[in-house]
Amino acid sequence: MISLAEILRFDIDETNLPVRREQVRARIAVYPTMIIPAMLMVPLLAWVMWDAVAHEMLIGWMALTFLTQIFELSQWWRYRSYTQDAEQCRRWDARFKLNTSLGALAWGSAWVVMFVPGDIGYQALLICAALGFSSAGVTINPVHRPSLYLYLVLLLAPLIVRLAWENDRQHWFLALMLLIFIGFLLHSAVKLMQTFELSLRQRFEREKLLHTLRVREEETAEALETAEQANKTKSRFLATASHDLRQPLQALRLFTEALQDVAKEPKTLRLAGQIGKSVSSLVDMFDDLLDVSRLDAGIIHPRWQHFALHDLFDRLYVDFTPLAQAKGLSLELPFSGDNGSCIECCDAVVYSDPFLLERMLRNLVSNAIRYTDAGHVRVQRMCTSNRVEIRVQDTGIGIRPEVMQQIFEEYYQADNPHRDRRKGLGLGLAIVRRVEELLGYHVKVESVPGQGSTFSFVVNKGDPEMLARPFIITQTRFNVEDKVVALVEDDPEIREFTAEIMQGWGCRVYAGDNAGDVLRKLDVAAVRPDLLVCDYRLPDNQTALDVMRQMRELWGDLPVLVVTGDTAVETLQAIHKSGATLLHKPIAPTRLRSAMFLVMQGGEEAEQ
Repeated sequence: MISLAEILRFDIDETNLPVRREQVRARIAVYPTMIIPAMLMVPLLAWVMWDAVAHEMLIGWMALTFLTQIFELSQWWRYRSYTQDAEQCRRWDARFKLNTSLGALAWGSAWVVMFVPGDIGYQALLICAALGFSSAGVTINPVHRPSLYLYLVLLLAPLIVRLAWENDRQHWFLALMLLIFIGFLLHSAVKLMQTFELSLRQRFEREKLLHTLRVREEETAEALETAEQANKTKSRFLATASHDLRQPLQALRLFTEALQDVAKEPKTLRLAGQIGKSVSSLVDMFDDLLDVSRLDAGIIHPRWQHFALHDLFDRLYVDFTPLAQAKGLSLELPFSGDNGSCIECCDAVVYSDPFLLERMLRNLVSNAIRYTDAGHVRVQRMCTSNRVEIRVQDTGIGIRPEVMQQIFEEYYQADNPHRDRRKGLGLGLAIVRRVEELLGYHVKVESVPGQGSTFSFVVNKGDPEMLARPFIITQTRFNVEDKVVALVEDDPEIREFTAEIMQGWGCRVYAGDNAGDVLRKLDVAAVRPDLLVCDYRLPDNQTALDVMRQMRELWGDLPVLVVTGDTAVETLQAIHKSGATLLHKPIAPTRLRSAMFLVMQGGEEAEQ
């Protein structure tokens, strides 16, 4: 059986303080609603009972009741904001019990003082008033259980006793009816209080959960910011390192090609060839890093053309056949040439960016050869009415299902745990993923470990009547003879060697390590340049963009080639926005010559 102490307990500690505090504040908030109507009822009830009860008793009861309620209001007014900690809430718990007991006894005494024996009308009036006060108390105060118990018992017990005191059947019935009413009211009140307390607990649980989520969001945001800062720092480092390394690499490439041109002894030729291969491998690694930087910078935009796939396949066949044969592999492509048959052939003209599509296929074919030790690498095209599906299939090591999603990540290599640089940097498929997104394609991968892999994607068919030939390039086409070139390069060796190469092509070159030096030479010669070729980073915090502005102020829309080893996103975007054409070190002489020709002709292909 529940003891009186258990009924009147209202534990408050640090664990339940948030809920208890809200209960206390809710009880304090309804004080005016409870007290003021009760004070108004005091004179009204006295007026109704004035002719039936002794005036001295009515006045005494009114004074006692007013004093009790004034005492409650004064405590409410004085301490209503003292609900911050557990100790203040415990004091309010004690005040609730005391004030409720005093108020309920004051009103409970009214039923005894104003009870008129033998007059059932007045008795019914008192019963109605008692039921009204008890129902109002439950409705207004569903938050503090001890005070509610005290209020109902002390309010109705005097009336029940007084009715039973009459000791007749009718009054015993009324007394029992009130007892049943108290039980029902207490049961309803407990349910109401439990619902209110549960709602409070759920509210604070939600707030706690929201707080936890906010903290985790802040931690996640902080971690993301840290990662972004680290990524920016890495990018700045790579950009600086790339620029510093490309300068000597550019000179090395130029010297190597010159050495191969002049070498006559077989041993010297073989040595020059080995050096050339090593330089080419290093250049390929830098080009992969560069492609990622340019794609991430958003400065590459597709240049859509209608072109024949067989021209592209011919280029791939010529470039990759020696690599495949060196590994004893069969390389099969749909090509149109004099020395081979056409495999899976269809007369396909597609609509795409020819050079970005070539980059995708080169990376896929290169990967297939790299990870295939026996069998074949096969490129297929399957034509439908308006689309062409391109497949690159190999009989290599395959890809395990658990790493299928990782193969498109930067620097990830499925079968290169020791980071053998002969297998590249692991950027090939990362570039494929970026290019496919740029072109709107979707590369599908099917693979069986130990048996091989197939990469496939779909390209839209083009219009044969609008056919372009982007891959048909001849050296004689790029005639730059008699062109006046302003060359700004702060590295004396690269400047001297580049000028000699350009002069070998028939150009008139005015070179210097800064804009002022070149402008003076042009002024002395009284010539206007046809082209500015300028290194991006120059002494005294100058850049190619500063030189370009100076010369365009003098000669209008002068064609500009900016040469740089910088891969920073900000640098690439700045060059792109300036309208200059961008070339990245190291640059092969043939590539430089074609870019010079194209930019002077106003061609967009120079930057491809």
